Order: sequence, then structure tokens, then C-alpha cells
Amino acid sequence: MSKKQKILAISSPGGHWIQLNKICNEMESRFDVVYATPGTQYGSQKSHRKIHNITDASADSKLKLIPLAFQLLWIMIKERPSAIISTGAAPGAIAVLIAKVLPIKTIWVDSIANVAKLSRSGEMVKNHANLVVTQWEPLSDGKKIRYQGSVL
Repeated sequence: MSKKQKILAISSPGGHWIQLNKICNEMESRFDVVYATPGTQYGSQKSHRKIHNITDASADSKLKLIPLAFQLLWIMIKERPSAIISTGAAPGAIAVLIAKVLPIKTIWVDSIANVAKLSRSGEMVKNHANLVVTQWEPLSDGKKIRYQGSVL
């Protein structure tokens, strides 16, 4: 019996977390999915899940990005995922940048809320993630940024 590949799923709380769950719920039967998100309230949602509580940081709280980066690096070293998936925002963007150095494969799923252009975080990681997925077909370039349908 072969061991399941490990996926590290990372997002900010709120809508990003909801979208990440919609994606990862189906993945849990095929992969060992480990989560990282700010907020201890998410740990009680599904008791079988391993959820790392990380610092809540954003572009508006730049100093918090430093401890967040160290937390994510530690989680990646400890968990040794074969891939990282993120729906954003800052935690996912930082994870994509760290993963590129390690190297770990990354998938960025841009927020469904971004209709006219990629999110700020999506723009930041689009040249660093292995795959960037948009939920709006007009935002796809057919190469680096792909439309695969909507999560919601």
C-alpha cells in the first residue's frame, strides 16, 4: 500500500477559507491534506483535519508578514508536502514564494471575487506559482493563468 502524497492547503480566513474547503474536501480521499490558516476557530470544524494556526497578516500589517513567513517555513519543513494549494491572500502568497525556493510545487486559485483583474496577491505570485487558476474566463491567458471553472 503506497503512502498518500501530502498537500499543504493555505488560506486567509473568511471567503478564502470557504473556497479552499470546497476545493480540498474532494481531495481528502486521495491525498493527505494538511491545512494552515489564521484562527483557532477552524480547528474544531472537522476533527479529523490537521490545521496549523498561523499569524493573520496582510499588506496592511506588513510587520506580521515576518513571523508568518517563519511559521510557514517551519510548517513546510515539518510536514514536507509535495504540493501547496492556496486561495489567498497573504498567507498563500508568502507560502508560494517560500515554496519556490524549497522547491515545492504550488497551485494558486485566485479569488472568485476578482472579476476584472487578478487579486493583488495573485499578481504577486503569478510568475512564481507552478499553476495559477482564475475563476473568471476573461482573466485567463490560456498559458500561465488558466480558467478551470468556478469553485462556487
